[in-house]
Amino acid sequence: MTMEVARLDENGRLYLPAAIRKKLRSREFYIEEHEGKLILIPVREKLMEYRGIFKGENLTSEEMDKIVEKETEKLLRDEL
Repeated sequence: MTMEVARLDENGRLYLPAAIRKKLRSREFYIEEHEGKLILIPVREKLMEYRGIFKGENLTSEEMDKIVEKETEKLLRDEL
């Protein structure tokens, strides 16, 4: 487990240290609050729940991208 110090600026933006950003390789996160602690979950990890939904379907990569984009937007709306 890596522990670093992150800072909030005057606008409430959270700055993650470079070492953690490189390790996570994600720029979008879901944020959960649990017992006074913040948990950052990379959006990609959340999308992995949908892994295998295209199994057996004959879709182009563009069609798959559109479906994933639509599902992502739906997830984000539900989470906000």
